[in-house]
Amino acid sequence: MKKIIGINPVTEVLKSDKNIEKLEIYKKVKKETIKNILNLASKKNIKVFYNDKRSENSQGVVAIISDFDYYVDLNAFLEKVLRKEKSKIVILDQVQDPRNFGAIIRSAECFGVDGIIIQDRNSVKVTETVVKSSTGAIEHMDIVKVTNISDTIDKLKKYGYMVYGAEANGECYYYEEKYPNKVCLVLGSEGNGMRKKVREHCDKIVKIHLNGKINSLNVSVAGGILLAEMSK
Repeated sequence: MKKIIGINPVTEVLKSDKNIEKLEIYKKVKKETIKNILNLASKKNIKVFYNDKRSENSQGVVAIISDFDYYVDLNAFLEKVLRKEKSKIVILDQVQDPRNFGAIIRSAECFGVDGIIIQDRNSVKVTETVVKSSTGAIEHMDIVKVTNISDTIDKLKKYGYMVYGAEANGECYYYEEKYPNKVCLVLGSEGNGMRKKVREHCDKIVKIHLNGKINSLNVSVAGGILLAEMSK
């Protein structure tokens, strides 16, 4: 874990592609002086914690940078998995919650997924919380960051992957499908599901049958159910 202290250093690191886990702000700092910092943190979905004590020489602002770097290049990842007769890939479309991400990594590893693809922006990154939530599974999982999810789906399809999206109003139930040797599962964000453009690039949209009064599942739970079926 690394700490970046001071208003200007924290502002600059927020503008970079560094993996920022959280901001710690002294609660008596005037909001006007850190308005830009709060806006940048909000855009990147970075959690902000307000403390009673002020860190020395920090101007009341500290960014906690994660040392974790588990990311691999898409082309290098594909070069490895395309040699396999059977392959499963998961794509997360702007999933935000680190605990969900960690739980998905854990399920993915248990069901033999080769790698998880995330977008390089508007998406949760690998943080200490993600690593802890994965209970060690991340050590055995390739995490791939890409610029464009839709383009990545098209690339996977060219290499023979059948791409399934998951939504409550899918065209068929997940257990009705006979899954091919090369399959990709796309899971949408907690609040909004898959974006329209991403959905349109999928080959098929599947759904899970629900009997209760609640009409949706947590994304990590849904992912586990679908991956279990795809692994049969």
